[in-house]
Amino acid sequence: NVRYCRSVDLMMVYGGGVDPLSLKFDCSRCKPQIKITLLEVHPEHLPKRLVVHKPIKVGGKITWYTERFRG
Repeated sequence: NVRYCRSVDLMMVYGGGVDPLSLKFDCSRCKPQIKITLLEVHPEHLPKRLVVHKPIKVGGKITWYTERFRG
């Protein structure tokens, strides 16, 4: 099970000075062991229908939305 997030979206919610490896991600369904990997990708080498998960802070609570990556 893999989820992709853009670093700019994480910075908008958590702040620019936060180490992305220290962020807490979880899955409420299966409670897996989480492994965070940072990737630098070139837009020409991405899958055509890549879906990214975007965090948005609403009223102090973080809500995750999915959207199609547009490069």
